[in-house]
Amino acid sequence: MAKKVAVIIRTSPFNTLKSVEAFRFGIGLTLEGNKVDFLLMEKGVWNSLSAQSLSLERPDVDQFIQTMELCGVNGFVDSETLPPSYHSRIRGEFKKKTKEELLQMIHQADIVVPF
Repeated sequence: MAKKVAVIIRTSPFNTLKSVEAFRFGIGLTLEGNKVDFLLMEKGVWNSLSAQSLSLERPDVDQFIQTMELCGVNGFVDSETLPPSYHSRIRGEFKKKTKEELLQMIHQADIVVPF
């Protein structure tokens, strides 16, 4: 039976591989028909911006972010944590939400997976 899954990404793309693994994991959950939402919170908001991962010698999250729409995955970013000067640079795959809206999404999910 399909579940509504909230994958919370709280780590930046710069200091750990957790965010890459979170995106890979979330996309994989769609193979069983689950409805997956990525919620970028705390330092995870930086994943909503394009970065030169290869020049930073880090694994690239772009391949997973680019397949979100194809897999029916939604992405949301905490607009209150990300400085306003960066809002215009948020990737098209992510929609801005307030902390309160993200908390409501967490409460409505059947399964919550924090990264």
